[in-house]
Amino acid sequence: MKKRKKEMYDKNAYFTVEAALIVPVVMSTMLLVIYLLLFQYNRCLLEQDLGAMAIWGSETEVSDEEIFEEKIRERIGEIYRDKYVAWEITTLNVTLQNNNFLVEGGGQLTFPFAGWNFWSTNNIWETKIDYSCRRTSPVTFIRLCRRIHSRVEKGSEVDNSSESSEDRKDGEKL
Repeated sequence: MKKRKKEMYDKNAYFTVEAALIVPVVMSTMLLVIYLLLFQYNRCLLEQDLGAMAIWGSETEVSDEEIFEEKIRERIGEIYRDKYVAWEITTLNVTLQNNNFLVEGGGQLTFPFAGWNFWSTNNIWETKIDYSCRRTSPVTFIRLCRRIHSRVEKGSEVDNSSESSEDRKDGEKL
């Protein structure tokens, strides 16, 4: 009976060694994948927020710049920051230059184990995002639409005239 127990322990001992090697590797890989997904999720949220703010800033009609700056501050304050998971928004800048509305932002995710971060020297993953939209007044927009419409009509007339001249040439050849 003792011989049988000894054989059982000898045969099953390799499971302990394999588990001691495989479990930490699997757990660390899962942790890395989770943090990569968190980083991507938060980066996408930040891009959506900044893109929406850029579109909002390009469409907002304000005659006075002070009122516009106040509206921008209100809009920045309305960003719902609790939706970001393990993420810190580090920068958020809005500028209006030469009728272009520029939104810049950045954020960072702190990786829990500094020794496992292979991409940078510290344990912080960060990203920076910027969007730019040109502000167009409604009058300018309507004028641009009319110009496009007139060019499309002229283009269709030219296409029709070229087709009719080709038809004539085909008719002349017969």
